[in-house]
Amino acid sequence: MSANGKNEAARLFADGLAHQREGRLAEARQCYERGLKYDPGNPDALFLLGKALFDGGDAADGERKMRAAISARPQAANYHVGLALSLFNAGRADEALAAFRIAVRGQPRDPALWRGLATSAAQCGRVDAALDAVAEWRRLAPDDDDAARLHARLCAQRHFARGAALAARDDIEAAIGEYEAALSFDAEAPSILANLANLHARLGREDTARALYERALAAAPDDAPTHFNLAMLHLDGGRRLDAAAALERAAACDPDNGLIAAHLLSQKMHLCRWEGLDELGQRVRAAIENNTADVPPFIVLSLPGATPALQRRCSENHGQWLSRGEAPAPPARRKRHGRARVGYLSSDFKSHATMFLMIDMLEAHDRSRFEIFALSYGVDDGSPMRARAVASVEHFVELAGLSAADAVSSIAALELDVLIDLKGYTEGNHSEWLQYRMAPVQINWLGYPGTLGAPWADYLIADEIVAPAEHQWMFSERLLHLPGGYQPNCRERALGAASTRAAEGLPEDAVVLCSFNQTYKITPEMFDLWLDVLRAAPESVLWLWASNPWAEDELRRAAARAGVAPGRLVFADGRPQAEHLARLPLADLALDTFPYNGHTTTSDALWAGVPVVTLRGEAFAARVASSLLTAAGLEELIAGTPAAYRELVVGLCRDTGRRVRAREKSAALRTSSELFDGAAFARKLETLLAELC
Repeated sequence: MSANGKNEAARLFADGLAHQREGRLAEARQCYERGLKYDPGNPDALFLLGKALFDGGDAADGERKMRAAISARPQAANYHVGLALSLFNAGRADEALAAFRIAVRGQPRDPALWRGLATSAAQCGRVDAALDAVAEWRRLAPDDDDAARLHARLCAQRHFARGAALAARDDIEAAIGEYEAALSFDAEAPSILANLANLHARLGREDTARALYERALAAAPDDAPTHFNLAMLHLDGGRRLDAAAALERAAACDPDNGLIAAHLLSQKMHLCRWEGLDELGQRVRAAIENNTADVPPFIVLSLPGATPALQRRCSENHGQWLSRGEAPAPPARRKRHGRARVGYLSSDFKSHATMFLMIDMLEAHDRSRFEIFALSYGVDDGSPMRARAVASVEHFVELAGLSAADAVSSIAALELDVLIDLKGYTEGNHSEWLQYRMAPVQINWLGYPGTLGAPWADYLIADEIVAPAEHQWMFSERLLHLPGGYQPNCRERALGAASTRAAEGLPEDAVVLCSFNQTYKITPEMFDLWLDVLRAAPESVLWLWASNPWAEDELRRAAARAGVAPGRLVFADGRPQAEHLARLPLADLALDTFPYNGHTTTSDALWAGVPVVTLRGEAFAARVASSLLTAAGLEELIAGTPAAYRELVVGLCRDTGRRVRAREKSAALRTSSELFDGAAFARKLETLLAELC
């Protein structure tokens, strides 16, 4: 190359570098390309051209040229630095990390390179490597505040990761220790605060959890999951109004979140605050149809307008969200030389509606043919019913406090022939344990009026009314029909002292219509129907359960808007079952809810001699009262449409003789009907179980 050519190349390279430093990459590229025509083997110019191309948007060609220059001069540390910076700025942290590692070997005393190495390692999630690089960066630049900040953030991340891993293994106290260590480095990190709050909430430490949630929200006020988790904490503490407010904030932060919408809808129904219910329902339906959120199937049972198809889809989605992978095959049936082993899985072996229904049946099981196990993962409430439940079975297996793995292993070791899940998708359930196939036959029964939508449950015990054969499409389980009704009951119950209308705040001469279902079952449509009855029968009053004071206020206001005096709504406080049963006969007629019927509530009314009017729908939950009334021989109290329901109730209010006859038939049930014969029910169930074993 001539001297003039060499000088021209040097001038062009210098001009290109000046353009590049000022960010004029197109001009820099032109200078380098022209200069390389005079000096085609110059690795510095080749590298700088490659960097200009890469940083200017032609990453592929630019990277090729930079790497060609590195191949020509592999010991040039500045080449590795330049490549690393370009890769890092392009978001290719993994490749930048590799380039920075080579660069620091060539210039180990340059703190900027250790900074790049630490930052790229941090972006790759390689916390330990990042901490090693930060340590060298801080040694070379002890006054660099950025190094100190990154060190603290990385230490927090390391402890956070350890905490998350421990929490996943249910080692909660150790996880709390790691999260607290993380906070010592990053005291107001929202994610750390929220996760720590979640663990304290799991342990029942409400005050600590609440304070941590509030700190997390102070740092990240628009974080929907934290608002949601705070709402669940409020619910656990019985603070329903606070829970609803927190859910409103969560929904405002993430309006498309189907899980939040479902829980907000549920709380609005509990509170009878029906404004915006339709819009929330649309969000919930969309989440189910698109499977974008794990919507609790139990909430959908009372969702106005929810079809059986939607309910099944929701259960199927939920089963998928719960799944931990491919379910194992059912265990081989054991070779029996004696009795069949039957296990009942529940948290409700205590003073609970499930036990009030089935305790007589449990006590009546034929011990010569069946070996009965109660598999309990609920708390011991110390009640007489708990003691009775323990005594009613041969084996009471305490699972409370065990990890899921230990509980499943304990159940599997029993070598059951049949496992019956009494909870389904109701609150506090562990139906997801069924996916581990703890028995060759697994059954869904009693607690949840619908399908689990999962392959883990083989059968669902029903009857021809709640789930006729033509409704098999609504259920993933195979239907098993019990004659005379799927619900067990008890004839002998504890009964308190009789009450009076005056003591309960009821008018002596009124027709008392009662509904002791929880308020979430009272839909706006059903309440409008009840108010229409009150207008048509001015001598009547409506006696409701006061499940929360806010719902009382809302229902009174709704009555006033509809032209019904709020005083015609009388609210009853919660009482122990014996006292509640003693006051029930003060009612003339019980009104069932729709689309989620009363279950134990209906049985209680019939046991107390109070006739129940129901509206039969299509889904299981909307047919339970019809099943009970059919078994009781009171089919005339079943309506097929809302208009027929209204006409039936109004007719009974106006026709004293007809009402008295209905009461007389109901009063005879307790002593004469098989509906309340727990021993007879045990024989029916045993016949069915024997066919499965």
